[in-house]
Amino acid sequence: MGTIVNEQPIVTENAKPKQPEREIPTRRLLGDSMGQFGLNISSGLLGLITYYYTDVVGVSAAIVGTVLLLTKILDAFADVGMGVLVDRTKSKYGQARPWLRWMTIPMFVSLLLVFSVPDISPTGKIIYAVVTNLIFYILVYTPTSIPYSSLMALTTRNNYERSLMGIFRSAGGYLSGMIVAIAFIPMVTAMGGGRKEWTILAGVFAAVAAIGIFVAFLSNKEKYNNVQLDELGFFQDKVPLSQGLKMLFANKYWVQILIVMTVVNVLFALNVAAGSYFAKYIWGNVSLVGLMGAIGLIPVVIGFALSGPFIKRFGKRNTALGGIIIALIAAVIRLISPESIVLGLVCSIFQALGTIPLMAVGTALTTDTIEYGEWKFNKRLVGLTNSVIAFGSKVGTAIGTAMIGWFLALGGYVEQAATQGAGAKQAIIALNIYVPIVILLILAVALYKYKLDKEYPKIIQELDARKHS
Repeated sequence: MGTIVNEQPIVTENAKPKQPEREIPTRRLLGDSMGQFGLNISSGLLGLITYYYTDVVGVSAAIVGTVLLLTKILDAFADVGMGVLVDRTKSKYGQARPWLRWMTIPMFVSLLLVFSVPDISPTGKIIYAVVTNLIFYILVYTPTSIPYSSLMALTTRNNYERSLMGIFRSAGGYLSGMIVAIAFIPMVTAMGGGRKEWTILAGVFAAVAAIGIFVAFLSNKEKYNNVQLDELGFFQDKVPLSQGLKMLFANKYWVQILIVMTVVNVLFALNVAAGSYFAKYIWGNVSLVGLMGAIGLIPVVIGFALSGPFIKRFGKRNTALGGIIIALIAAVIRLISPESIVLGLVCSIFQALGTIPLMAVGTALTTDTIEYGEWKFNKRLVGLTNSVIAFGSKVGTAIGTAMIGWFLALGGYVEQAATQGAGAKQAIIALNIYVPIVILLILAVALYKYKLDKEYPKIIQELDARKHS
């Protein structure tokens, strides 16, 4: 399984580990962040898919939940294969970067197809939903998101610069996610709210997503890909999938981040889709989703403005953990009056604020585990490290999305009804308040156990010493 070295990095006496100089100018960080901008437009649109299927197309909530769960789990397995492809890709554009170029047009076309369900039989609608979701996730989203995540390890080894890249990416992603959350439902409702209007508006958003992916392709430059490092004589033969997976699960920090990213994506899936039901049936006005999103811009600005200085002062893990504790406190306070609009809006500000640091550093925390694995096993697994994390993230999203359909069905939810019964309302409250509290508790524990921030500089120093010995 590869050579395991000592658990403690070896450094010379009185050596003072330090980060390499910055390698990426700010303009390229901005261009790179457009990739996350595009990806989050697509994931934001897909976050509305449950509402689209149940209240626009008219498919049973229970069936929707099951269909989305199955398609996303199948897609999650595709992530692992995509990671192997990234590790073995060689082109004039690099190892991961070319995939962004190849996926630009398919991103637009596949998203448009997902939101173009024809007026056919109920069985036909379900089949169409399954096929278009599989096309989007397996053939487009995965071949875009895995390479994009891998680019962080291929462009810089500077720990703080990775944090900056994570902040830029998260800011771009959160901005596009907020645009979808704030604007889409009110805009499509103003246009008429029917299938045709959903298709047209989704097409506009899909075009913007595709442009963002292409801008990220133009903005990146790989410096540490397998081709370049092999030329320097640093790296290994191709690692078999089974051996690579064993190494990953023996990497304790990677396992901790796998838990974090899986669980947080359950939360994100609930936040995106469950809020529409809460606004419509608990608060009595679905357009309040837009107000909630608009108010959410406040913590976005504050959160991203503070993330950089806090990360530099306290580290990535401590900043993320502090944010999750803030979000947890806000979620618990909502229990005082679950149906209160004012309390819900105020607490949502602090819940959003609390999750922003983790969004900002999630990819950087994952990427740091690549060097830890390289140090421990003398094997560098870039694509596979990110792809299995993405596998967990997809499973988390699938669980969160499916939970919405299942909870609604258990509560007796009636599709396309103007009002809902007490059971359905309790299910909606649980999805928006009770379940997030449990998830935030799990995140706090998992982040508390992550200690790589302190070890990372010494690990980089020893890796450099090995390569020059």
